[in-house]
Amino acid sequence: MLSDLRKSKLATVLLLFAVSLFGAAPLPAEERFPDVARLSFVSGGVTYSRGDDPDEWDDAVENVPLIAGDRIYAPAQGRAELELSSGNFVRLAPRSYLTMVNLSDDIKQLYLGEGAASFNIRRLASDEDFEIDTPNVSVTFEGPGRYRVAVDENGDSRITVRRGRATVAANGRQIAVENSEIRIYGSDSPRYEIVGLPAPDAFDRWVDERNDRFDRAYTEAYRYASEDIIGAADLNDYGRWEDIPEYGYAWTPAVMAAGWAPFSSGRWYWRDPWGWSWISNERWGWATSHYGRWVPYRSRWYWVPVRPRTRVVYAPACVEFVRVGDNIGWFPLHPRDRYTPWWGRRDRRFDNNVLYVNRNYITVMNQNNFISARPVNRYLVRDAAILRQMRSARLTESLPIPNRSSLRIVSDNGVRRGFKPSAVVLSRAAVVRTAPPVPPRAFQDKLAEIQKNQGRAVEPARISAATANARGDRLRFRPAAETGRGEFGPRNPGAGPALQPVTEARGKKLATGNGGGSATAKAVETKNTPAVPLAPAQPSQATPNRVEPPRQAPQDIERQKQVQERQRQQQLQEQKQRDAERRRAQQQQDERKVPAQKQATPERQVEQRSREQQRLEELERRQAQQEADRKAQQTQQNRQEQQGREQLKQQQQQRQAQKQQEIEHRQQEERKAQALQQQQQQLDQIRREQQLRQQQQTQERQAREQQLRQQQAQPLQRREEQERRPAPPPRRPQPQEQPAPQPQIQH
Repeated sequence: MLSDLRKSKLATVLLLFAVSLFGAAPLPAEERFPDVARLSFVSGGVTYSRGDDPDEWDDAVENVPLIAGDRIYAPAQGRAELELSSGNFVRLAPRSYLTMVNLSDDIKQLYLGEGAASFNIRRLASDEDFEIDTPNVSVTFEGPGRYRVAVDENGDSRITVRRGRATVAANGRQIAVENSEIRIYGSDSPRYEIVGLPAPDAFDRWVDERNDRFDRAYTEAYRYASEDIIGAADLNDYGRWEDIPEYGYAWTPAVMAAGWAPFSSGRWYWRDPWGWSWISNERWGWATSHYGRWVPYRSRWYWVPVRPRTRVVYAPACVEFVRVGDNIGWFPLHPRDRYTPWWGRRDRRFDNNVLYVNRNYITVMNQNNFISARPVNRYLVRDAAILRQMRSARLTESLPIPNRSSLRIVSDNGVRRGFKPSAVVLSRAAVVRTAPPVPPRAFQDKLAEIQKNQGRAVEPARISAATANARGDRLRFRPAAETGRGEFGPRNPGAGPALQPVTEARGKKLATGNGGGSATAKAVETKNTPAVPLAPAQPSQATPNRVEPPRQAPQDIERQKQVQERQRQQQLQEQKQRDAERRRAQQQQDERKVPAQKQATPERQVEQRSREQQRLEELERRQAQQEADRKAQQTQQNRQEQQGREQLKQQQQQRQAQKQQEIEHRQQEERKAQALQQQQQQLDQIRREQQLRQQQQTQERQAREQQLRQQQAQPLQRREEQERRPAPPPRRPQPQEQPAPQPQIQH
């Protein structure tokens, strides 16, 4: 058990931590940031397109943040999973196309243009609107549950409600669906039929496996962390929770390479309205990058989360930046660091006298690689002189200016698969119940403002397009409250419950086509290009050049609202009348009892008091028996809870032991692999030495042979040279000198 001193230190540190996260004054409405969806799982060539760069489709990677305006597409072999706050999940089947229409604290509005999507809603606030739009209906989830929405190639929709309650709206009418499936055919005059729940298919079984995985990790992960932290359930599979001094329970990775530090395996990516955002390469890296702080302890790194029952806010990265020349560095924040985020305040100022605890654990890379969204671990700056300058440099207020490459996440080989929906699917209009927001501005339109702000992102109030029809390829909308089109009714006349007029979803403003709703809805309804007709129940006479039919007049809308208000007032009046009649009847019955009691004889009064006494005693006995039963039941329940806790503890111990065994087995495998690698390296070294000796011997032999050939060739060369020399001219014979005649001596 912690000592009182340790408890006091822990409380102080946690208080400082909370103040550093939430101490700043709340942002005004125009400065509030949107909600974020985490791309938590992808497989099979999934692609996505940003709302501020809608013409490009890039390969999706895990831990990419998605906001309003972004789109995601799963091809034939693809699947994807999106994690939202409160433990809510969206999962896409193959050949599915999903658009984030609106993501905010109280509105989650998505558009499914093709394919199938599963929605596991774990928690839903009382004022939170969760809406799924399709080409022919709008679906609103009224509470937690398990839902599935599918759109076929003709644009027809199927909504399956296995648990919970959904409201389906189209053409001015709505209907509630529970524990069944509703199928809607056609778009101009949609017809519905309600059938039983279908048998689960392969996609449903995959969804169940993902849900079971999350449920198993949920209890342990969120025992120490706030339930608003996205991605905390992934931590159990890749590390462990330990109680460390001053900070309580913190999480540490199971496998940590030598020299590893937080924010060293991933890349930086531009995302308005925050600016530079971190995308972790570790599957568990979302929660530890965007929430909480990091602490070095005993040669390991520990992540300290925001504690349970504390509201948290998404951060693009919990770091601080330093710049020296053409290099930029960053270090993870410590729970004791006082911090003003660069994305939350325009009047951000630094106090360079403040000591940042993790200042020495800095990661540095070249600015060009930083801007180009390159993997950090492959482009690290390791120069000791630059690292020393970074550790002593002042914190920077100006960050690098992004460019188009800052929006792209491209593989190392530069190959982009580029899967995207067909032109027919992209041209469909979405039926919306709640007024959608204005689409985001294009990145090129914001770049000048970013440069003027010295690398700070565009404010939340300015990230939307200046005009609703700023781009022609935006998603088009049709209000579900509109009644100018055909009637929304049952496929078989007289079947199904009665339809009701479309109402606001949890107080959110309805989308309308006559001036109400958002600027996007208004701009869509003023276009002459109609939505593509998608297999209506009756043959449609729409042609590519047909003008949209006239919308409902404002007087009709006002008249309809007045009728609805009169109906509500009439219902309230009828309820008041029934209550008044019930009170009068009770009063008359009491008045009839009073004379009868006055006329009763004394003996009858005594008998009546005796019966009343008996009734009181019987009531007391019953209450005592009920209290005893309640206590026994409570005791039994406590015993069962204790047994459940013991079983859960045993299961946790077993899981921990199993994890430890897996870790040891993994370490043994790693050691074996290292030994094999070393043996292979030794063999490679011996082989290289042998090859080197063979090469030397070959070179020596060739040299000797060359020398021998040269020696043999020298006499031949001399003879050839002699033969090539010209012969000397013959010498002329010299006249021989006659000897002088000897004088004869005569005797």
